[in-house]
Amino acid sequence: MARATIIIECGLTSGLGRVRRSLTLAEALKKQGFDIAVVLSSDKGRSLVAALGFEATLTMPADLSNDLVVIDTCSQTIEEIGDICRVAKASLVIDDLAERPVVCDYLVNPNLYAQELDYSAYNVGQLFLGPDYALVDRRFFELAKPQNERSGVVVSFGGTDGGTLALPVIRDLLVDTDEPIYLPVPDYIELDNAIEALTEVHKSIMIMRNADMPMLLGKSRKYVGSAGATTLEAIAAGCEVEVTATQEDQHINASYLNRFGAIHEERASKTLSGGGVTTIASILNDRLAA
Repeated sequence: MARATIIIECGLTSGLGRVRRSLTLAEALKKQGFDIAVVLSSDKGRSLVAALGFEATLTMPADLSNDLVVIDTCSQTIEEIGDICRVAKASLVIDDLAERPVVCDYLVNPNLYAQELDYSAYNVGQLFLGPDYALVDRRFFELAKPQNERSGVVVSFGGTDGGTLALPVIRDLLVDTDEPIYLPVPDYIELDNAIEALTEVHKSIMIMRNADMPMLLGKSRKYVGSAGATTLEAIAAGCEVEVTATQEDQHINASYLNRFGAIHEERASKTLSGGGVTTIASILNDRLAA
């Protein structure tokens, strides 16, 4: 049985959206018969990996020569990615910005804007670009409630924020709405003292430790936060979306969504429901079996 080694950057400097999307692909590969090895850059993502049914390690396998390697990182250099891809039987890189011209067998950019980017400097066997290949867990679609049954705003500026970035947004929302305000925060992030104090006064603010994001977004009316991987999940779950870039690798996504607005998001949610992740997993399975 072929093994897929999934390398994911996460922790205090990179949120958990990468974990969720990479493991969506891992789940599709598992259904194709792959053994899955998950390698994290930090132990801060272990609990989410476990919740999604996989085990994680911080140590790379000694031999990748028979492996499919999937890489979803933001701080690795071109050279570091190339070194891993060269020793693997097959390689797939998840790339959001078209700014690291790597050499690999397959590349996925699942974002709405992906087809606007220039990948001509890359050396890639096959590109999978755009929301047709969104790495979004099916539960985001399946748990989405009808709009007339939704209430609440999810405020999240990534798995690295304990509420410092969310605080001014939540204060504004308290003036504008009496809906529940949900703040998902990973268990390893210390909660901002000002947010804790605010929750004592305003019971409509709910801190969600290790939130079930498909369920949370599926029942909420709106998502406000950072323009990372959670953005696609929110759109898939049927939320209104209002985002901004809080990290360098989010600026294109934020700009694109702000240009096209809610009408484009509604169309995108239909596009996202395709089976692109299954298509990718099938192609990779055929490659490893060859």
